[in-house]
Amino acid sequence: MRPGDERELAEAVRGATGTLSIRGGGTRAPAIEGAAVLETGGLAGIRLYEPGALTMVAGAGTPLAEVEAALAVEGQRLAFEPMDHRGLMGSAGEPTIGGVVAGNVSGPRRIQVGACRDFLLGVRFVDGSGTVVANGGRVMKNVTGY
Repeated sequence: MRPGDERELAEAVRGATGTLSIRGGGTRAPAIEGAAVLETGGLAGIRLYEPGALTMVAGAGTPLAEVEAALAVEGQRLAFEPMDHRGLMGSAGEPTIGGVVAGNVSGPRRIQVGACRDFLLGVRFVDGSGTVVANGGRVMKNVTGY
């Protein structure tokens, strides 16, 4: 299964009749034997990037390299420096922003700037029952303040 949007993902999880094995960029363990594989690659793409507000919205399946490249164009970077563990773990695949957030992957600057999840303003995900859960979000300015 490779859902292309949040609605399809929720339907796939809700309709599952057995174990699901989630596959992001393929940098971790192989699929669980006998489980249906749910790939997040169809949930890729940067949907919003506001360099001045230091704000980005990206799908879980977005390759980390794509996020880092978009930031670099504007002279920005991920302060928490997510490490590329493929060499250490002997794995292949392409790290995704969803995997970085799920694993709270952070590099050596974590002690100074905080971990990956400290930089999240909001998150939307589908839980094990197929329900879309939204937490946090962007703050919108208006004439009365924040």
